[in-house]
Amino acid sequence: MPVPEGADAVLVSATTDDGPGLFLLDPAAPGVTWEHAETTSRQWCGHLELDSAPATGVAVGTTGRAALARTLRRAHVALSAVQLGVTRGALAHATGYLSERTQFGRPLGTFQAVAHQLADCHIDIEAAGVTLWQAATRLDGADGADADPADLDPADLDRTALVAKWWATDAGQRVLHRVQHVHGGIGVDLDYPVHRHYLWGKEIAGTLGGPSADLDRLGAVLATTEVTAS
Repeated sequence: MPVPEGADAVLVSATTDDGPGLFLLDPAAPGVTWEHAETTSRQWCGHLELDSAPATGVAVGTTGRAALARTLRRAHVALSAVQLGVTRGALAHATGYLSERTQFGRPLGTFQAVAHQLADCHIDIEAAGVTLWQAATRLDGADGADADPADLDPADLDRTALVAKWWATDAGQRVLHRVQHVHGGIGVDLDYPVHRHYLWGKEIAGTLGGPSADLDRLGAVLATTEVTAS
């Protein structure tokens, strides 16, 4: 969802007679209006409405479809990167809290059931990090002037980006739910910062589709790749 505050331009996609394309428009141009939108993270955002608004073509025609796909891949990886930071921050809150909060004369973090949940969070975060850096490395390699042709396969780049996005949305939500749970009642206290990680992570998980949508796209890419290979 667009954030209009401070934006000098907005990148939008649109379908033309020649297919999909990318366009830049001035957020204050005639025909551009913003409608305030409530978000899970409580960030100020808006619904962008266009009515014959002037725009400058960035990639239109034969290059439009490829440019749109490239932009979406990078959006998926960017969301994965932010989610990785959100979950790491949430886990840091949990480990700090559970090392200081005591019950029955022992820190809560020393109880096996709690320690296992934190270990599961760590494993999910590490897996999300691995898939994120793999995707970032592949996309960066595809952009290089001396890129190997094998690194330019759009289906493979889509697959790598979608795997990272799925881990960020699926594993990210598991981590945030566990962190919220081990905090007990203070986890939902608005005076304690961990709830912000939860809300932010939930919004990221739903941006450009949740885990089911990511798997659906990934399955379509894999099916197409299989048909092409055969």
